[in-house]
Amino acid sequence: MKVDCAECLNINCFLKNSLSEKKLSELKTVYSLKAGQYIFKERNPFDGIYIILKGKVKVFSTGYKDRVQIIRLAKNGFILGHRGIGKKYYSISAVTLEDTTVCFLENDSFYEALKSDNELTYNLMLFYAEELRNAENRMKTLAQMTVKEKVAEALILAAITFGIKKDNNSIWIDAKLSRNDIAEIAGIRTEQFIRELTELKKENVVAIDTTKHIHINDIQYLKNMISTYYFENNDFL
Repeated sequence: MKVDCAECLNINCFLKNSLSEKKLSELKTVYSLKAGQYIFKERNPFDGIYIILKGKVKVFSTGYKDRVQIIRLAKNGFILGHRGIGKKYYSISAVTLEDTTVCFLENDSFYEALKSDNELTYNLMLFYAEELRNAENRMKTLAQMTVKEKVAEALILAAITFGIKKDNNSIWIDAKLSRNDIAEIAGIRTEQFIRELTELKKENVVAIDTTKHIHINDIQYLKNMISTYYFENNDFL
């Protein structure tokens, strides 16, 4: 499948903002996946990095007794597989939430681009630094949060990545995220998430439509709930 970067409307593409469109078009291959397909799988050989051209993806790690922790949600323009750079194997997995098209750069091509393009290397360094800060902050906050606060944070993360603001100022989470998925983002059991979601529905903070999508009616309520943990990160709130 051929997609010329000069004609691509994806303005959030990490590589497109770092490499020349001509060079990137020469290096990449493009292919499509159905909903529920693995883009790459934990412990499989690392063969390159991916950019989401169009679609939605969940990135997760499998731990003790195969317990899953979703560590990232991704959409158009997001880079995937970058944690495998310098390793022989992918340390995490990525699965599509809907039909998704990805651009792929295999190992050797990407490493050569890093060596020859200072802007790409610099931007990747800044990207890694931001990811590390976010990961460190989240690891600290999850250890301190109550179950209800973890649910609030997980809903906000889903809204930031996949949210669409409606006319009544509610936010529709436009992604096929199951109750189990959001529980895995929060790092809690599914039954704990369902219990807290039921309470938030009673308080009219959230609503569930007929397609099982979540609408957040009062995002500020959720933000206030976790503001103590994110006082240094205004972008999150």
